[in-house]
Amino acid sequence: SSSGKDPSDSQQQLIILHDILIEHLDREDHMVYSRLREAALGNERVTTILDRFDDDLLELTIAAKEFFAVSSTDTKRRMDHIRDYGTFFIMLKEQLEREESILFPEYERLSNAS
Repeated sequence: SSSGKDPSDSQQQLIILHDILIEHLDREDHMVYSRLREAALGNERVTTILDRFDDDLLELTIAAKEFFAVSSTDTKRRMDHIRDYGTFFIMLKEQLEREESILFPEYERLSNAS
């Protein structure tokens, strides 16, 4: 390639990133979300918070699948791919910020209450 970079290196990095992200989301779902779902059974406030985050996570999951699916093919124009990359990572960053400011404090509060 003209950039001097081996495209297979970039592809391998994307595969590793994909695997790390999926592992993190699975672990987070198991450790944090499952605990919050249990607490939400009798708590309308926690239920409302979880419903909002479930919707956000669904959107993020769809964006991630689209991004990584396209990344595994060479059929997309470079600028389209860069735009998708930016959109996906902005969504990911916003999700992490919401989790840190809303969800994790709720998790801590529930953990300390039990």
